Amino acid sequence: MRRVLDATRVLLEEFNGIQKGDKTQISSSLERVRQAEGDVMTLRSALIRELSQIGTLLVNREDLLRAAFAVEAIFGHINGVAFKLSQLPRSSAKNRKYRDSIIALLGLLVDGMSKLNESIRALSINSDQSIQMAAQVQQIESSIDGEYREAVATVMKIATNVKELITVKEVVESIENCADAMLDAADASTILALGL
Repeated sequence: MRRVLDATRVLLEEFNGIQKGDKTQISSSLERVRQAEGDVMTLRSALIRELSQIGTLLVNREDLLRAAFAVEAIFGHINGVAFKLSQLPRSSAKNRKYRDSIIALLGLLVDGMSKLNESIRALSINSDQSIQMAAQVQQIESSIDGEYREAVATVMKIATNVKELITVKEVVESIENCADAMLDAADASTILALGL
């Protein structure tokens, strides 16, 4: 989960690079997201190996795998956000209304991933705390939904051409989809915490 959180933070750096027109920072951000995804796949394989060696000794191993797969699934969305951000023209990224909406959405996404990270970490220490953190993830996801709706309404009002409309809408929509995947992982961690 820590690698997922790190990759989410990279999205903000990538957006800053887009605003500055820094192609090196943009490509570096995309590469860091890809590397983090590779790390998560390696960790997932190791987890599956360890769980298969334990066998039936661990009662809730299916819930553990479900939570691990849900966390890994977030990466498909993070990659989508990173790619769509990289396609955003600098002029759109610098537009104050678009910029404010995208930064707000990315900030909320980082906050949600941070709470999800705390929820996952708390599983081994305090399952009640894990459930509380997962509930906070749900609240943040609700805030992202509201911010997403406002962002889409803004794009529909001020987009000057179809390309701008589609590009900006795709970016905010991919962030919202990532938040949905984050909520799925929080739900999986809650199920796991209830079984502990």
